[in-house]
Amino acid sequence: MHLKNTLRALLALVSLALIASPLAADVVETKNGARLVGKVTKIEDGKVHLTTDFAGDLVIKQSEVTAISTDAPVFVRLASGTVLEGTVAGEGDTIKIAGADGVLTTQVAKVAASWGPGGEDPQVTAMKADLAARERKWSIQTTFDLTGRSGNTNATGLAAGFTATLKGQQDTLKFYGTTNYASSEDAAGVETKTADELIVGVDYSTFFSEHAGWFMRQELERDNVEGVDLRSTTDAGFKYRAVKNERQELNVRVGAGYRFESYGAGADSGGAVASLGLNNVFKVGSFTNLVTDLQYLPSIDDFADYRFVHDSAFEIPLSAGFWKLRVGLNNQFNSRPQPGRKDMDTTYYTRLILNWR
Repeated sequence: MHLKNTLRALLALVSLALIASPLAADVVETKNGARLVGKVTKIEDGKVHLTTDFAGDLVIKQSEVTAISTDAPVFVRLASGTVLEGTVAGEGDTIKIAGADGVLTTQVAKVAASWGPGGEDPQVTAMKADLAARERKWSIQTTFDLTGRSGNTNATGLAAGFTATLKGQQDTLKFYGTTNYASSEDAAGVETKTADELIVGVDYSTFFSEHAGWFMRQELERDNVEGVDLRSTTDAGFKYRAVKNERQELNVRVGAGYRFESYGAGADSGGAVASLGLNNVFKVGSFTNLVTDLQYLPSIDDFADYRFVHDSAFEIPLSAGFWKLRVGLNNQFNSRPQPGRKDMDTTYYTRLILNWR
């Protein structure tokens, strides 16, 4: 009987101790008298981050905080640059940081940042993120499409291309190449080549402000259907980012350059050209992008002598961005084609795109 009474008394004392002494936790006190209990995860950019059981994650303005107390050692960086590790205790308008080297008394306003053991100074984390964003990264994209038709007319088409891009936070270097071959055969078995084109080029652009930048480009082309042995276009100029948000990015180019053309039959030609271009990427729905490229290259000596290239396509991701399907239309207009050649070439395509990053 005496043992039972003793056990009951001990249980009562333990219960009273638990009620009278709540579980250890961090405490944040504010100017309006609020006393918030939880876990201070960090102090960064003038904000105190507190995780609580009753309200989840809270972010409190540091200017509204009068005192902070922690139940375990934390790292504290003061505005002066001094870094201390120790427990923090709030007393009135001051806080005391008790560490291995003693106790330092300061104010909440002089705390620049804090983080837990095993964590990292938010300033260092931000610097690493900024360096990672500035780092240039390579990505490679290859494209392939094959077309065929049979019946009254037999036709085959093959196109392939690649783009290697080195992209940084403010600049982009791009190497690209495409080849396109197509032929048709009528009922009498006469085969006609309808496309035989090879294009390679390099393009560099950079922004020196949020919207403004410059570009330079070199492109070489051979087109046996047009009768062009070599078409070389070099241009450079001003680049303007008119729109950039979650749904759309619109870039405009204005510049000048030089175009040289060598023909298998006929005299070579060359001269200065103006360079106008537009690239627009618009997000349609949750996944599909509508991509439009326009390029206008008139001769400065004679604006009636020009080339115009238009390409519009829908890009649809097939496998987490690794594979894409591109369905589009390409128009190439030459105002002064070689004798016997048409001024407009139009290509409808369905293209498979593979991305490496």
